[in-house]
Amino acid sequence: MKPFFCLTVLASTIGAVPVSMPYAPGLDETGTASASLSKRQDDWDVVRNELTDVARVGCKPITVIFARGTIELGNVGSLVGPPFFNDLDDLIGADNIAVQGVDYPATIEGYLIGGDPGGAQTTADLLNQAATNCPGTQIVLSGYSQGAQEVHLGEAMVSAEVAAQIAAVVVFGDPFKGRPFPNVDPSLVKTYCFTDDFICDDLPVVDTYHLEYIVDTPAAAAFVQGLVSY
Repeated sequence: MKPFFCLTVLASTIGAVPVSMPYAPGLDETGTASASLSKRQDDWDVVRNELTDVARVGCKPITVIFARGTIELGNVGSLVGPPFFNDLDDLIGADNIAVQGVDYPATIEGYLIGGDPGGAQTTADLLNQAATNCPGTQIVLSGYSQGAQEVHLGEAMVSAEVAAQIAAVVVFGDPFKGRPFPNVDPSLVKTYCFTDDFICDDLPVVDTYHLEYIVDTPAAAAFVQGLVSY
């Protein structure tokens, strides 16, 4: 069984965000920090429910379904989700985007078994809900760390018709790096993994690299922008 103790470092790091860290060398994919982040450093809502609250918010041209990492707060966390959404807002416009977090326990145990089964089902349910309730929306599916496991597992549970509504998939620090998404064209998928991030090699060791994906959120947002219309 995978060692448990290597992940306990998360408890002392996640939750105190934003984090100021040096750029990590040896990256597979990386962006540059958005100049807008300093303006938006107080815009770090860790709970987003704009799909489940669609009756009030209304359908948007783009619906982002995001699964947070292990032991992060709320349903979108703070390390990757909010900066990614802020960068999307800068490029696409907040009025064009609905953000929905995946509610699941995000426990260390869930990561160690390859992703929480309930979180996978919730991800699939949200994909089905977006496709049914907002048939014109373009779905962006995204997750960080264990959240990447959840979006892999959840997307594999939906029909080809629902998967066809997915315009982009973006995963960060993905333990399932290289695993395809069924019925999603690989050209629509972007994986951000630092070369020295052990989690991306499915090893339960959290180092500094795994906590620095904020540097990739501008590039990730630009990737999405190139695939959607609004």
